[in-house]
Amino acid sequence: MANSNVTEQNASREASSNKKARKPKDAFCMVNEKYRNILFHQMQKDQVEVKKMVFEEALKQIEGITKNGYLSTLRDIVLNRLVSNLKFSKDCIDLSLNPFAAAQNIAMSGKKQVEKVLSFGIESVYKADDITFLNDELFSEGEMAKARFSSVSTSPSESQLNEASKLISAVKQVLEIMNGSDSDRAQSA
Repeated sequence: MANSNVTEQNASREASSNKKARKPKDAFCMVNEKYRNILFHQMQKDQVEVKKMVFEEALKQIEGITKNGYLSTLRDIVLNRLVSNLKFSKDCIDLSLNPFAAAQNIAMSGKKQVEKVLSFGIESVYKADDITFLNDELFSEGEMAKARFSSVSTSPSESQLNEASKLISAVKQVLEIMNGSDSDRAQSA
């Protein structure tokens, strides 16, 4: 009997060790999830002011994150993951989207959505006729820079306030050069 209990305990331990422990979601992700859920139930979800109010409500409902903390993380995803990605920026240009605004909306849709867009492109992930909402800019470049770089004793520099615009401009120049190289190769072939 004692031997049977030991075997059951070992089997129980093995079963529980095979299960992956779920890592708790970070506050940024929880705000995004709450934002999406609240926005889904809004009648006028296509209005920027409604989206801003929904964001403020979602932020209030989640503990452990401030608006500055949220905007700082959002800014990092917008600039470092999306806008700096040539494929993403090319998609935005081809679809007449503002890369900064589109990146905000995609980042607020969640990490999985960011990964899908980076892997498959905007047009594959979103219906082509249903992408105009991606041009809704909820937060300005200045708001995000202040959230990221401000402290009690410092303010963001002029360069930091315009970093997103400069990055978008640089990426557009790179894409133009790349397109020029492609057309040069096509003409010489």
